[in-house]
Parts: sequence; structure tokens; C-alpha cells
Amino acid sequence: MKKKYSIPIILISIVIIISIYYVFFKENDIEIQLDRSKMIFNQTIRNIEIERFPIILQLDFDRLLKDFKTVSLSKEWSTEIEFDITHPPFFDLKNIYLISFDKIAVYDKNSMQNIWMKQLDHNIRTFSLIDGNNILITDINGTILTLNRSTGESGWSHDYRMTFIHEYDFSLKPIQITYNEDKRLLTGILIVPLDKEINILDLLSGQTLFTLDFEDYIYHVSEYDPIENVIYVAYGNRLGKLLLQKK
Repeated sequence: MKKKYSIPIILISIVIIISIYYVFFKENDIEIQLDRSKMIFNQTIRNIEIERFPIILQLDFDRLLKDFKTVSLSKEWSTEIEFDITHPPFFDLKNIYLISFDKIAVYDKNSMQNIWMKQLDHNIRTFSLIDGNNILITDINGTILTLNRSTGESGWSHDYRMTFIHEYDFSLKPIQITYNEDKRLLTGILIVPLDKEINILDLLSGQTLFTLDFEDYIYHVSEYDPIENVIYVAYGNRLGKLLLQKK
């Protein structure tokens, strides 16, 4: 009787040991390989040349793109800001983060109610939202430090005294919005900010699809928020929320 159950018990034990090995010692190799394959596939699809689309898909490409080109930007709201915004606006699921030299001001995305402000010892050079509900900052002296997103409380810091060739580089740059970020799009588009206007360009052809004019100079534009389909724009002394619409 014991012999009858010994083989299944041994097999189950082997399966358990292998599972534990893959979970704790293989560093999720299977998941990493799957993610890598997905990235390669997405990059391959995104980089197919426009001229080859009709051949590969055997479709009338002009007719297919007709509806895609009806995109626009509209101002959902704008609000006056009492300080100079020196970096592009940052955001997460709940908040907007505005930087003014050595100060951070955090607002609720929906109500624009101020949540907290933090004055640092030196001007901020880089700003990132990282895991663990934290903010990662480097200042112009080369110090790296973290802050809690919800409260602004200081976390750890390291004084590396790094030397930067360029202190800042926040010039207006085109922003790509991909199909993965907004499934309403057939192919990617570019948000191109200029002095007093923002243009939407077809990424593949360069055709201008829409232009939104501003009464003041545009200083900074955020990355695309795929949750709310918006970008945030600092212009004049105001912050605006622009909705990307697909008709």
C-alpha cells in the first residue's frame, strides 16, 4: 500500500521543488522572456514602413486612415499659478506635481486643491516618480533624495556631488503618443508644442491633423496621461489640462 502511494508523492514533491526553484531562484525568467518577446513584437509592428502597410495588410490604406485623422485637443480647464513653473508638469493616478526652482507643489488632479508644498535646499535638476509611493530628485549640487508622494516627507538621501555638463534641458520637444497608450488611435501621433500653439501630427506621414492656439507663450508640456487621455501645459502664468479627443 505504501509502495502504491510513494510514486505520486515523489512526483508531487518534485513539482513543488521545481515551482519553488523557479519562483525564488530563477528571478522570474519565464515572465522576463515573455515580456521581452512582447516588446520585440511591438517594436517590429511599430517600425514597419508606411509604404509596406497596404502590401502587408492588403487594405485600402487611404480609406483606413480617413477616420483616424479626426483627432483634436480641447481645454478642459486652466488655472492661474502664483509661481514660475521651471519643469514639465508630472502626474500619477491622483496628483499633479509642479516644480519651481527649489520648490515642489502638489495638487489633486481633479479639484486642483493643494495637497502639500516642499522647499528644498537647492534647485531641482531631475524629478521622477518611482515605486513605493516615492519621488526621486537630484538637485544641482548632485544630491539624490526621495520624498513621500502623499505627504512630502523626506526619505533617504545621498550626497554624490555629481558634476553636470548641462544644468537643465527642458526645451519644448515633440511627444509621441502610441497605439499602446491610446487604443483609439490606429497609429501613433506626435504632439508638437511651439511658441503659442500645439500641433497634432500624423507620426507616419508628418501631416498636420490639428492646431490649438494659445494666448501666451508655452513653457512646458507634460507627457501623455493615458488614463485620462490628457496632457498638461504650462503657458503664461497658467496651467492647462488638454483633452485628446477622437471623433
